[in-house]
Order: sequence, then structure tokens, then C-alpha cells
Amino acid sequence: MAIQLNTTYIGRIEDIIYYERLGDYLIRTVPRQAANSIKSASAFGKAASLAKNLRTLLAPIIRNPRDKNMQNRLTVAVSRFLADADAKTVIDPQNNPLAGFQFAADSALNQCLLFPLVVSGQSDGNIRFSIPAINPVDAIAAPPGTTKAEIRFMAISFHPDKGQLSAASSEGLEIPYTDGLQAALNAVLQSEYLPGSVAVVAVSVRYWNNIRPISAAGFMPAQIIATIRQNTI
Repeated sequence: MAIQLNTTYIGRIEDIIYYERLGDYLIRTVPRQAANSIKSASAFGKAASLAKNLRTLLAPIIRNPRDKNMQNRLTVAVSRFLADADAKTVIDPQNNPLAGFQFAADSALNQCLLFPLVVSGQSDGNIRFSIPAINPVDAIAAPPGTTKAEIRFMAISFHPDKGQLSAASSEGLEIPYTDGLQAALNAVLQSEYLPGSVAVVAVSVRYWNNIRPISAAGFMPAQIIATIRQNTI
């Protein structure tokens, strides 16, 4: 058996069993699969390291980066994403183990933003976001006292083979919380990246009462909404 490093995961991935005993978080293998076990343990260690780096860079939009449950869920999602990326040449941006990951389990993005966010990768590797024309009081669920909502976009680029993070960028759009049609908004995240990188695209919503931020249960969503393969040329 071996001790888990930087994770407290309990469960099984392929032929590796992660468990807790007497306060220690350990790893053991399913018998008679030594070679595959070593490979799986190495892959999970890579995923844990990458998940930790993603949490660090996305910390500005994560309500509680030290939440152990969230950390473990993210490590498992990254592990499954990397396994899929190894097996496929094409990654579906919004249908993969990372897309849809909620950093706060009690705050869902689609319960706060009642309209579609459009995200797309451009030929230069940059990420474009679009918000349609909306009436904020109809299209954004908000806690009492809200005067504006801030939608923040972040993109973290990493190379799935090398596990190397190569770029991070952020952009925020403020929407007055008033009754009336607001014009469509667009934002572009500039990105420098290694060829073959994947952009992890995350969105958060923050509410304000004038200059004071509002913290209310169920209204602090932060979620990965897409993973986009960037230009390989």
C-alpha cells in the first residue's frame, strides 16, 4: 500500500483502490495487475497535480478553494478527462468529464443564469464569449438587494500530454440589475498557449448591492462550461 499525496479520495479508478484507514489516505491495487496498476497510479498522480494547479489559477472565482470534497471531485474529473483525451483525437467541448463541473455543489450556474452563454474557440487560440440581449430581472436569478451582476470568465490552457499549464486569462462583464432590455455583450480572452493545448473555460457569477458584494447560499456559482482544443498548427 502507499500513501496518497495531496488527495483524500475514497473510491476506485480502474485497478487502483483509494481508501482511508485510521486517518491515513492510502492506495492499493487490485491483485495480478501490477503493470496496469503502476500506469494507473501514475496517471492519477498527474491528474492530482493538474487539478491542484487548476484550483490555484481559478481561485479568484472559487468560493472555497480548500473544500476537500470539491478538490477530490475535481481530481477525479481531471483524471477521467485525461483518459478520454488519450483515447480521442476530438474532444467535445461541452460533453466531457470536466465540462459542467461545479465548484460549489449548492450553486448551479443554470439556476442563476437563465439564458445560454455562447463560448467558442477562435483560429488564433483566443476564446470568445457572447451574452444575448436580455432583461436582467427575467434572465438572471438574484438574491434580494442586487443592483448588478458580474459574470466573470476565465480560461486556463494546459497541455494534456505534458500536464503543463501555459496560459491563464480573465475577463468580467457587469450587468446592471434593472428591468429593461440590455444589449448583447461580448468578451474575448487572449490566450498564449502551447500547440495542442486544451483551454478549460470557467464562469462565475457575483452579485453586488452597489459597492458591497452579496454572499447568499445558492447564489455563488462557479462552473467549468467547456474545454476547447486549441490550434495545433
